[in-house]
Amino acid sequence: MVKFEKSISQLLPYDREQYIAYFDEDDHTFDGKTVWHAVSLQQGKIKDEKLYQASEEIVTKCIDVLEESFRKIISRLDQGLPWIVNHDDKDLRWFNKEDNTMMKMRRLFEQSNIPISFIGCLIFSKEGLLDFARELITYPYILSYKNLDVSHSKLPFVIKMTGHLTLDLLSTDKALLTNILNDDTFDSFLKITYRSR
Repeated sequence: MVKFEKSISQLLPYDREQYIAYFDEDDHTFDGKTVWHAVSLQQGKIKDEKLYQASEEIVTKCIDVLEESFRKIISRLDQGLPWIVNHDDKDLRWFNKEDNTMMKMRRLFEQSNIPISFIGCLIFSKEGLLDFARELITYPYILSYKNLDVSHSKLPFVIKMTGHLTLDLLSTDKALLTNILNDDTFDSFLKITYRSR
């Protein structure tokens, strides 16, 4: 259902170093050869009030909408191939300490005999990814930790989950990204285009 891998870059269908460099204006290693197109999907109710001051009801509704949208994207792009989940720009431990947060994810590590200090990526089938959708979406928010990237193993397409409860969609294939964004699922979202390099 889920595999744990320490080597991430060789599994991705894009150059991870250049991906990270593209979105970091201070990174001078970007070679200028690959252009990424990116849009942040944000919800107005959360944007109108500070996230950590929003009521539990608003946050729960926000997570529900993000989960439904995430599931639709995965179902549209899935080709029966693995999905790779990793921290977005730096590989760190998955959990910094033992506590009672993210219990479903923690049980996954425990049942797989993987320490919570594991550094690397998780490889999911579509079914496994959908089963852990809510945990992955809320991971950066609940832990106030790293954002997560969910990458298709063949298509240059990344879904970034952020601590601000947004889904950011990134791809080197502008037509693919546009096709996904044109789905009426995303009509209720604010679509904020990333500034390009």
